[in-house]
Amino acid sequence: MILVGQQIGMRFGSRWLYQNVDFSLKKGEILAITGENGVGKTTLLRAILGQMDLSAGALTWPNGPQKMAYVPQFRPEVAQFGLTIRDFVALSFYRGWSPFLTRAEKAALQAVLAQTHLQDIADRGMDTASGGERQRAYLAQALLQQPDVLILDEATANLDPQAKITLMDVVVSTGLSVLMVSHDERLVAKYAHGVLQLRGEGSKFIHV
Repeated sequence: MILVGQQIGMRFGSRWLYQNVDFSLKKGEILAITGENGVGKTTLLRAILGQMDLSAGALTWPNGPQKMAYVPQFRPEVAQFGLTIRDFVALSFYRGWSPFLTRAEKAALQAVLAQTHLQDIADRGMDTASGGERQRAYLAQALLQQPDVLILDEATANLDPQAKITLMDVVVSTGLSVLMVSHDERLVAKYAHGVLQLRGEGSKFIHV
């Protein structure tokens, strides 16, 4: 087991979004977090990432802390960065004091570009990339961090059906444990090993 949530709850002021929710994430599995807008899906991700506290319950990592990497929702503004896809992905290596990559970093960058099917367009500008290609660039950035757990915060939203499948097939190929917020029921049914449905008092966890 990678992550266990026990009797977790989140509230804003006096209003509980959900309470007494249990769930688990196993190594190499994909857990989908579903629910209507405003129910607290991203809030739960923030708690898992250590950016805020739960209102109730506990999150435990039975095998010790895991390295996590975050893939955000589609962001069209990245086209304004003026970077090639290769340079955008390489931002994961940014150290501030040196613009040059080591030999090992260059090799890791090439490998992840190939893994995410970006190697043939790596020298194109981000402004010419499709939505699916930009999302795979975000995924490539995350994979360069060599995480144990991938966090996908509606990473397939606003993508066409084929782009969603291409992205998720890459995610599956990594063999990593994945937490995936999604509104796409077909995508959840195809890829998730478990579903955490956040629906107020009716919240429940289903292991497929």
